[in-house]
Amino acid sequence: MRRIVIVASLASLLVPATAAALLTPGRTVTNAAPVTALSVTHRSVVYAVGRTKAACGQVRLWDTGTRGLWSFGERTIVACEQNPSGGYGIAQVATTGRRVFWVTNIGGNFTDYQLWTATATRRSARRLAFASSETGGPPAIVLGAGTTEGVPYAVGETITYVSASGARLFRTTVDSPVRLLTSARGVGTARVLAALADGRVVLLSKAGSVLRTDDYPSSAVRAIAFALVGPLVQVGDTVNVGPFTGGTKVTLPAGALMLDYRQGSIFYRQGTQARARRIATEDDTLLRTMPLERWEPMLFSTDWGSGWASGRTVSWRSGPPV
Repeated sequence: MRRIVIVASLASLLVPATAAALLTPGRTVTNAAPVTALSVTHRSVVYAVGRTKAACGQVRLWDTGTRGLWSFGERTIVACEQNPSGGYGIAQVATTGRRVFWVTNIGGNFTDYQLWTATATRRSARRLAFASSETGGPPAIVLGAGTTEGVPYAVGETITYVSASGARLFRTTVDSPVRLLTSARGVGTARVLAALADGRVVLLSKAGSVLRTDDYPSSAVRAIAFALVGPLVQVGDTVNVGPFTGGTKVTLPAGALMLDYRQGSIFYRQGTQARARRIATEDDTLLRTMPLERWEPMLFSTDWGSGWASGRTVSWRSGPPV
């Protein structure tokens, strides 16, 4: 399966719809506040909910198979009542399916980031990392999408891969700050893909050794994904699939941003539309149109099923999206 991380907002251009949206909810959960982050691993959806009367934010884990629903982290954002000038919230979440991870942020001139983890059987939040960076700049902690094996995170130039049990699988240092991070069960021992501030994209093994490094222009990489086909790297409107030299080049519509990858299709956002493009045939399908402002993130993730959020509602559809 795939794992992906994205960065940046999209232009408001739209691709004309040629068919009705195919992705309809099989199940939904309605929350007390708008959803701010979402990720899917296997059949589990982890998502963050914004401020309510009871808390500054919280994280929820939804096992769509058993329909179990657990909440975490209600006390991990402190002092939001003071309305800090740099904002606050939870914008990064990940899960192994059993263990959840989330990053809280609260700031003024500088923003403090904290990484937390918990499970349905041990719901008290455990802090894994703390770091600060200038407000408006890159986050000091970067959390990558997870697999059932583990979840990666980075603080500056240091990447850590944490297992479903909470044990450290590896910790390694690269020589440039990490900007994007993701994980998958790749070919052989390949597990973690990282895009660095200097433009390099680095593939790491499950032991943390560097398997491959590809060079891109500094700050040019907009999104990354990783799967059995290899790394998927978006620069401009082009996604390079597989080997850096000799890989497949897929051109997305102007302003589009890759959201995810699954079973031969790139899922991407174009304006308010979530769409899928088959790599082999370039067939393009409208999945859903979502009521978003151009600056709002499109919360969509797919693995063994697809999860997405709109306002306070999280939806799930099992099986392939297309």
